[in-house]
Amino acid sequence: MKLIVGLGNPGERYRFSRHNFGFIVVDILADEWRIPLNQQGYFSLFGRGIFKGVELFLVKPMTYMNNSGVALKGWFEFILPSVEDVLVIHDDLDLPFGDVRLKKDGGHGGHRGLISIIEVTGTKNFSRLRIGTGRPQGRERDREAIIEWLLRPLSQDELLQLDKSFEKAKNCIEEFILYGIEKAMSNCNKKA
Repeated sequence: MKLIVGLGNPGERYRFSRHNFGFIVVDILADEWRIPLNQQGYFSLFGRGIFKGVELFLVKPMTYMNNSGVALKGWFEFILPSVEDVLVIHDDLDLPFGDVRLKKDGGHGGHRGLISIIEVTGTKNFSRLRIGTGRPQGRERDREAIIEWLLRPLSQDELLQLDKSFEKAKNCIEEFILYGIEKAMSNCNKKA
């Protein structure tokens, strides 16, 4: 069984923001794989289904990004036998806009959602799919500019630019589910 978790913030105002890349990808997967996200539990909206013979959960924590660990704790303790079966999808300031990268485990890189997950669950040994947001030009280190950058709605042009990124993310997640993180990383992290 696999747990595919998209990080984001609930609410219409955040729906198409950079900080909600994880939610957007989970919504795409739910639609394409016909897994309705219509169940609630562990402070999450989720759906349970099967992809090519593999049972899985698609999960969107409803705790807001900075408290994602509260939602994941229940999933880790009661649903999954191994964190190796977990993939967390999140935005990443340090990747160029639209870049998609898989990572086996590691630190939080300053990402508040990952900080919460690591602190609350006590582990950093879960895989991540990172989608680049880039940084606000000319204000790359300005905290308030970064927050505004991550939370403001994407333009129609930006959403169109992300179509290929979200398709690549979907393909990488499918490889993770079917073949595991090592093979998925080998295929998905290649330079185009």
